[in-house]
Amino acid sequence: MEFFFDVIGFFLWLSMMGVILLLAVGYYALTCLGRMQLFKKAGVEGYKAWIPFYRDYELCRITMGRGWYFIFGFIPVISFFMRGVYALEVMLSYGQNLLFGVLYFCFPTVAELVAGFGGARYRGSQDLEKQVRDMLDGKGGSWSSSSGENSTKTDGNDVNPENI
Repeated sequence: MEFFFDVIGFFLWLSMMGVILLLAVGYYALTCLGRMQLFKKAGVEGYKAWIPFYRDYELCRITMGRGWYFIFGFIPVISFFMRGVYALEVMLSYGQNLLFGVLYFCFPTVAELVAGFGGARYRGSQDLEKQVRDMLDGKGGSWSSSSGENSTKTDGNDVNPENI
């Protein structure tokens, strides 16, 4: 009789693992769909949203102008701070308000779905280094609009040809 309960327990455990795997794959798919839409609005191929790590590189490239910034998200001491920077940069690059930035900080998957499938328009990458330098130099910084060469639009589109 004990063997019977062991077999039943094993099959229950196996089915729970299947449910957890199914939920994880579904969550990853939702995340990729939202980011794929953000990439399309920025003129980047959507398939790049499905490649783990490279998708973070691309998001940093199209929002901050430098893709290698995604590495800071893996450093334990500063990853929480960088999560706020990522939220700020995505908010500015897609012309969203502060509430969206808070939503992106707390629930990035939901925020990417909202911005990707909503009315958000890509406004170009934000030059984080220039914004910080301007702020430290007393120029006030331009946290609410694009700065530097990346903010110029030559063809009337919201897609910056330099970022493609």
